[in-house]
Amino acid sequence: MAKTTRQTSIFGVEDWKRIYQTYREADFQSYDFETLRKSFIDYIRLYYPESYNDYIESSEFIALLDVMAFMGQAGSFRNDLNTRENFIDTAERRDSVVRLAELVSYTPKRNTASQGFIKATSISTTEGVIDFTGVNLSNITVNWNDTTNTNWLEQFTVIVNAALNGSQRFGRPGNSQNLLGVQTDEYTLNLVQGFLPVIPFSQIINGTNMTFEAVSATSLDETYLYEPAPAPNGALNILYRNDKQGYASANTGYFFYFKQGSLQDQQFNLGERISNRVVNVNIEGINNTDVWLYQLNAQNIIENEWTQIENIYAGATEELTPEQRRYFQITSRTNDQINLNFGDGVFSSIPVGTFRTYVRSSNGLNYIINPDEMQNVTLSIGYVSKTGRNETLTLTCALTQPVSNAASRENINDIKQRAPARYYTQNRMVNGEDYNNFPYTLYSTIIKSKAVNRSSIGTSRYLDLVDITGKYSSTNVFASDGMVYENTEVPSFTFTFIDQNDITDIIVNQVEPVLSSRGMQEFYYENFLRPSLTTLNLEWSQSTTANNETTGFFKFVASGAPAPVGPQASDNKKYIAKGGLIKFVPPAGFVFNNLNRLKVGSATLPGDKTELWATVTALELDGTNQGTGNNVDGTGPVTLNNFIPTNAVPTQVIVNFVTDLPTAIETTMRDNIELYRNFGLGYDNLNQVWYVITASNLDSSVSFSLTNAQNTSGTSLDNSWLVDFQTDGVTYTVSSRSLDRYWASVLETRFFYDGTQKVYDPKTGKVINDFINVLKTNNAPDVSTPLNSDEILDIIGQPVESDGFIDDFRVRISYKDSDNDGVPDNPDYFETLVAPETNPNSKRIYQQQTIDFDNLERYTPLASGVVVGSLATKNAIELVKSEYNDAQVFYAYTDKKFYKLSIAYNGVRTIAEISGYQTFVGRQDLNFQYRHNAPLSRRIDPGSTNIIDIYLLTQAYYTAYQNYIRDTTGTVAEPAQPTIEQLTTSYSTLNQYKMISDNIILNSLTFKPLFGTKAPSELRATIKCVKNATSTVSTSEIKSQVINAINQYFTIDNWDFGDTFFFSELSSYLHDQLGSIISTVVLVPTNPLKSFGDLYEIRSQSNEIFTNAATVNDVEVIDALTSSQLRTASNSGVV
Repeated sequence: MAKTTRQTSIFGVEDWKRIYQTYREADFQSYDFETLRKSFIDYIRLYYPESYNDYIESSEFIALLDVMAFMGQAGSFRNDLNTRENFIDTAERRDSVVRLAELVSYTPKRNTASQGFIKATSISTTEGVIDFTGVNLSNITVNWNDTTNTNWLEQFTVIVNAALNGSQRFGRPGNSQNLLGVQTDEYTLNLVQGFLPVIPFSQIINGTNMTFEAVSATSLDETYLYEPAPAPNGALNILYRNDKQGYASANTGYFFYFKQGSLQDQQFNLGERISNRVVNVNIEGINNTDVWLYQLNAQNIIENEWTQIENIYAGATEELTPEQRRYFQITSRTNDQINLNFGDGVFSSIPVGTFRTYVRSSNGLNYIINPDEMQNVTLSIGYVSKTGRNETLTLTCALTQPVSNAASRENINDIKQRAPARYYTQNRMVNGEDYNNFPYTLYSTIIKSKAVNRSSIGTSRYLDLVDITGKYSSTNVFASDGMVYENTEVPSFTFTFIDQNDITDIIVNQVEPVLSSRGMQEFYYENFLRPSLTTLNLEWSQSTTANNETTGFFKFVASGAPAPVGPQASDNKKYIAKGGLIKFVPPAGFVFNNLNRLKVGSATLPGDKTELWATVTALELDGTNQGTGNNVDGTGPVTLNNFIPTNAVPTQVIVNFVTDLPTAIETTMRDNIELYRNFGLGYDNLNQVWYVITASNLDSSVSFSLTNAQNTSGTSLDNSWLVDFQTDGVTYTVSSRSLDRYWASVLETRFFYDGTQKVYDPKTGKVINDFINVLKTNNAPDVSTPLNSDEILDIIGQPVESDGFIDDFRVRISYKDSDNDGVPDNPDYFETLVAPETNPNSKRIYQQQTIDFDNLERYTPLASGVVVGSLATKNAIELVKSEYNDAQVFYAYTDKKFYKLSIAYNGVRTIAEISGYQTFVGRQDLNFQYRHNAPLSRRIDPGSTNIIDIYLLTQAYYTAYQNYIRDTTGTVAEPAQPTIEQLTTSYSTLNQYKMISDNIILNSLTFKPLFGTKAPSELRATIKCVKNATSTVSTSEIKSQVINAINQYFTIDNWDFGDTFFFSELSSYLHDQLGSIISTVVLVPTNPLKSFGDLYEIRSQSNEIFTNAATVNDVEVIDALTSSQLRTASNSGVV
């Protein structure tokens, strides 16, 4: 054994221990200069007190210690930095974060190119093609949907067909698929030899000149459109899309798929077989998706394509030989350059030979392309005609929908958040956590995602899926527990103003829409006078008929002579004017059949009816054609919007309700508002004029009456107002009349309503509304005979509580408007179903207050018989209480109170007043049909079983919405939510990672703004702060700091889908941040129907996230909290 080896074996361990024992008193926790220097000196003083005692600052030895301490600090600092760079949470250099992310198989995203569809608006060709009329279309421009050219469609198609390859023509595409309800056909152009299927063009977007390319698109083997690998002599597809909504639709026509950037290539030769080879592609700005790799043969012709995968070691899972696994992996470098990483011959093939990679270099910017920024895009495409000649096809294209999917590369913070989440999902979506996290990790443009399993059905593959919630599937339900009722409400909103422009904006954009609302229309029909026509002995004479239209004239029954109507008439015939809604009844012994024709007898068949309503849509002079009746062309001088047969008898007219305020009234309103006066708006329906009720004449009580209409006695008697303006000297509260009617189901049905979607019937071209059909099998009110016919009611809304709860027990209904002209088919439907003036005490429905799992109050409809409402007073109940069981609830209609029977253990019966119930005028136990229509764009793949909604918040939409919500000038419009189609186009590859049994639908998040004027009226509030007594900060600065703090509280990182807002939490945050300038902060609703505390807890739906809409105008600095400041409820106990 060697000497050194032996001695090391004998003494090495002991020597090592001795070395460490000599430093047992050393302080190894010292890192900075001062502590290191002190540790050195303390150590020398302790162990070498006799050898050294020169500790003055100028000593050479102390200088050496200083140098050693400095070097120790520098080394410690560098060691700390290096250590931090080894952990993804603390690393700060991008290269370190990227490498650490790659360790968990996460490749940071490069920039995302904007991509979308441009529609061909015109087309021309140099080829001499002939249309069916014999016109040579060479060099003639044909415009899409050209109303001046009756042959435009045939000519457009002829030119397109001429440019297609020999096996295709319009109606015979190379590939076709229904994508999100839009039929998409792919037609391949017959390009000239050697053409790369990419057509560049440039546009100026947001002031920047950008390069774009029209590229080929296909949905082959997928359920979305994508760009196939580009190659010389490759296919270039033009898409024909048809959403069945007409040629003018933005989604119908010929389209090209486009992307931002320019396609570039790099060719390289690999002569040796080297494992794990890395090839640099030194092109900057390569986007995250567009990289393709081809292997070439000796003639530089493409031999095969290599496949890009996220991890080259994943290929071993496939049943392929190593030589068949032509895979490569991409890693990103500086400035969005890339490396191509190849395998080791086991998990993937080792590349040998000549290769060419195509990449698309994009600008890496964040921007939105609006349709007006991409118009008149000219694409010139060379093609080979059927005769073998080279020709040129020229198309002018335009963007029809905004494109907002461009994004810059991932920043360091995004990589740190996404890499661990991506590792958890293992690159697939299986469980709920995967579906929530994976979309966020796959795309850098998604900043939040939320998955909701809408339905797990398990229906046979051979049956169409049905979504029982009604969002994606139409529903048709029959039930027998229908409840109809009405409630007169006084909705309100508040506003402040700075100048006359603000006032005008309020009048035009808030007040006038209230006048044309369904609730106001219903109130008008119910409460205003209807001139009678029964004593005028008139009947209708029909001249011509068309679809939903009849012309003719009114005539006297006795003489048959035409009767003058309209403003020139002297009696109630003057109200038969344009816009007037007229009620017709059949003559004695007749009824109207289902086609509105007269027939002898009574209403016995389905569709028979005893009244019709029609509106005068046109009136020529006095409607008599100078006493002759019909015009020369055979048409009548009076036009109605419904088929009314000859001899139908007009009985009453509802005078037109004018909702466009005249200029003089607007001027008077503006003057009153500028002077901060209270006033009201009333309507004289017989003269069709609006009038202003001054403060001294205005009675602002909720009750309505025309008795003192336009009273000018100055004694506040006029409560005929339809709109009431009340001010406290700073803020105006605007209240309006509304008659709201509801349909509810006690148990058998739940309702779904989506007011954001219009559903079109492609067969009729009309909008289809959700509706309630009250079946004629129901008895008419107060009699035992059935209704004359079914009564169809439009569904126009669904109640949403202030905390976001959607009440699916009921929907809001209104009159049927079959031709969507704003005129009811039957304005008296509630009278037909309920007849509230007959036996009014029996025409009531009841609802009970319940407490949900969040301890919030709700009202649910009660079945008939739960509440006894046939007794007038408490005394009357006392007389019959022995006939009822314990806990029976009564409603005394004269007392207008609820009572409950209690039976004690000894049999004593007690009647006591209770709360927690409410009653409305209405009727229940009605048989009905509920029909909900889902749009075709929401069809579900019948091969899937689980319907999963994925709600996405994109960076572009978030930025645009924040710009809108922060804008105080009123110049920034609210951005449109990304549609399902736009999201599916932008994030189509998500379908590659889902389970085969799942069907995912991409939806946009919905923001739920709180407090400010841009929030829903029920969520608007004033933030009232009491200034700290010791603070010297100005009121304006307090307001500014409060808003800044609230904005920080509502930052998107702090909130998720479906969260609940608690004001106590916000209040604590404000006190923590601003405790030196405010002592108290409260939230007071601006809605006069709400009181203090109503907004202290607000819930959001699973697709909603809160955002702050409050501005400094919504913050008020007050001296103290009082009952008037808080607007407390009357029984709150606060004074």
